[in-house]
Amino acid sequence: MPKSGKGTPSAVNISRKRGFSYNIGVKKILVRRFRSAAALLLAFFVAFAALALLAEGLYRLSLFGSARFAEGQGDFELYAMGESSMEGSPFYRSPPAIVSLLFSHTLAGRNLRVINLAYGGNSVYPQAIKTIRALKYRNRAAPAALLIYSGHNENILGYARAALPQRAYELFKRRVLIHSLLFSEAALRLERRFLFYGVRDLAHYEHYLRAAIEAALDAGAVPIVSTLASNISGVEPGEGRLTPGIERALGLELAGRYGEAARQYSRLAEDPASDAGASSLLPYLEYRLGRCLQSMGKPAAAKEHLLKALETDPLPFRAKPSQNEVIRGLAEEYGIPLLDAEKLFAGRSADGLPGSDLFVDHVHPDAGGYMLLSGAFAGLLGREFGGKVRRDLPGPSAMSALGSGRLSDKSTPYLLAGTYVLWFSWSSVPIPDRLALAEKNFRRALKLPGANNLAAVGLRVVVLSRKNRNMIPEEVYDWFKGKRFNFEYLQPLSAEELAAADKFLRGWESGG
Repeated sequence: MPKSGKGTPSAVNISRKRGFSYNIGVKKILVRRFRSAAALLLAFFVAFAALALLAEGLYRLSLFGSARFAEGQGDFELYAMGESSMEGSPFYRSPPAIVSLLFSHTLAGRNLRVINLAYGGNSVYPQAIKTIRALKYRNRAAPAALLIYSGHNENILGYARAALPQRAYELFKRRVLIHSLLFSEAALRLERRFLFYGVRDLAHYEHYLRAAIEAALDAGAVPIVSTLASNISGVEPGEGRLTPGIERALGLELAGRYGEAARQYSRLAEDPASDAGASSLLPYLEYRLGRCLQSMGKPAAAKEHLLKALETDPLPFRAKPSQNEVIRGLAEEYGIPLLDAEKLFAGRSADGLPGSDLFVDHVHPDAGGYMLLSGAFAGLLGREFGGKVRRDLPGPSAMSALGSGRLSDKSTPYLLAGTYVLWFSWSSVPIPDRLALAEKNFRRALKLPGANNLAAVGLRVVVLSRKNRNMIPEEVYDWFKGKRFNFEYLQPLSAEELAAADKFLRGWESGG
């Protein structure tokens, strides 16, 4: 048998070499497969990107064509961005339409054309996306302005503490999606479809407000931004449960013993642990303390507490004072016209604390308030473009000069306002101010032409709630909301519905 020598490989060496060759072969195969998969993946992404770019290009081309072949190419274009206040709710005579009327529909020697982009019930994010899209391909040879009154629907306290996935998505939207006119709209539709609200903090608000301002400047339009006015002295914050200490203080307040009530509210605000549950009612305590000081003739001290209540109110639908500071800062940064509506409404209110004297609900001005806001916008536009504002339309008369709008009678705005106040007023704490505002609207609706039986039903809900320690019974609240879809409470009750409503309410009026 031959011996193993240096020139003759042993079985072990042969085995190792064969194993080595096998491993090399496997690795080569895996590398080839990996490269093939990577190439396929790269090809997929390239194809996807190409299709996305093609879709974006075609969409932009359609927007360009629509903008360039639209009627009124030589008109002065007055764009407006905001929510339901910019729509003119509940009167539906919008501020930009009133502004146009104040210029007799002519500005800078051209026909004045209103392009109202208002998005009722929405935050600044979808409003900005819509505004960016509308301004992108406008005819820059024509003068234009953008009125911005936006911020009452941000719900900053509700969605400020978002989880990491939401914050990552928000960053993607701000850095990438906002540059796409097509996919930013698609993402927005998906968010609505799946009720994905993402981040709603102060930085989010500032980012999209800034984006709208820059879109206007890039499009050759003059942005005119406004702070937001609210009903700060006629609408209580409404979350939390009534405590014995707060109930005693409120009894003193309602009896007109404002000094004693103020001292009790102040003690509870400083030491909420002394009254179990009061810590969740700090916005309510600040509000009630402010109202006492207002009744005592101390408006400056009252304002401090009312604004603190507004800033910390967990419920949405009223802009925070911090948002107004953002607006003022952006106006100064970009050197653009600022309408300080917060100060404007405070200056028009008797004690500097706007309430039901200028608003029909939480945030929507009354007819005079809309004229005040629109007149201020018109004044700034006139200074920018040399237009002369009409002075023959004092007060709310301009509202009727616009025609019927979406409403068929004069009572419906107040029916809507009263219903809106009640719709968002169920609470486990007394809400005498909200009930007073709802009652004011329902009574006014009943006195005007076109009133229907819903105003009387709403008034009965207010009256029985007053007897229920100024709180709407939860069962009554659910019943009232179930009568009609949403707060546009327009269709009168049928005879059968009215009879059933009467039976239901009589049960509560007689003691539940």
